[in-house]
Amino acid sequence: MKYLVQKSVFLILLMAALLQGGSFRKTGTVGYTFLELPAMARQASLGDAVGAVVDGGALLSLFANPGVLGLQNGWHFGAEYSPWLADIQHNTAGLVIPAGLMGNFGISVNMVDFGEMTHTGTEGYVLGTYTAQSLALGITYSRRLTDKFSWGIRLNGIREEIHTYTSQNVLVDMGVYYLTGFQSLRIAGYINHFGVDGKFIRDSFKMPTSLRLGMAYDVWDSPGYRLTGAVELSHTADNPERLHIALEQQVLNRFYLRSAFKTPVDEDPWSFGAGIHWGKIRVDAGVIPYGRFPAVYSFGIQVTP
Repeated sequence: MKYLVQKSVFLILLMAALLQGGSFRKTGTVGYTFLELPAMARQASLGDAVGAVVDGGALLSLFANPGVLGLQNGWHFGAEYSPWLADIQHNTAGLVIPAGLMGNFGISVNMVDFGEMTHTGTEGYVLGTYTAQSLALGITYSRRLTDKFSWGIRLNGIREEIHTYTSQNVLVDMGVYYLTGFQSLRIAGYINHFGVDGKFIRDSFKMPTSLRLGMAYDVWDSPGYRLTGAVELSHTADNPERLHIALEQQVLNRFYLRSAFKTPVDEDPWSFGAGIHWGKIRVDAGVIPYGRFPAVYSFGIQVTP
């Protein structure tokens, strides 16, 4: 146990050093940016500060920190829908499969449909229309090693298609979760979208790799009310370091209110949401105001058979 704790703490400190040292250089535009969109309504309303969130995080762990999946119990299934800007449709779905002492497995689908676009020739003549889609199919494995520590890994097969052109790659996500033992404080560290450069036609591009360190703490916890605060630092390949701060209120173990703030960003620093947990069904909704642009809404349902 002592060795396990030392190893996990060392990993978190190493990730912190990478974060401070800026090992991910800003080398230009990255590809597969649809992976940076919030995959779930709860994730959107909490401003992506979800790496150390465990409660109700079964499907959330299929798109954020894979290390959280090992702490989940039973089967879970769910789907999310989000109509984005410019008639873009963002849909996700996930399935959690318990495997006893072996750990937990998860299957996830993350799809963005950009709709039909006008196809014009070099002289401006309209030649018809074409479509564009992005798809990520993920397989996650996570295992709880002790009652306080869990780790996970995920493989994502990525495919983007624009007209008759395609791009494909395989990306890796890795994460750990640790319950410190100090009251309800838990910490997490994870890396998402790590892989070799992609290629589209003749051009290569970097991956949207992100390194995240987060913590969560129950500021108030009583039988009928719980207030959880979460803080997360993110370092992505195409943006400056960001601070994400979120609050989630749980009332009567059924109703949830959420709000979050992240900085520095240009158009969407705030996000809000709500949820209801009734029996084996969890329904969530989130909204991200986009300043000069229309707000983005997301809706999701999660079922435990």
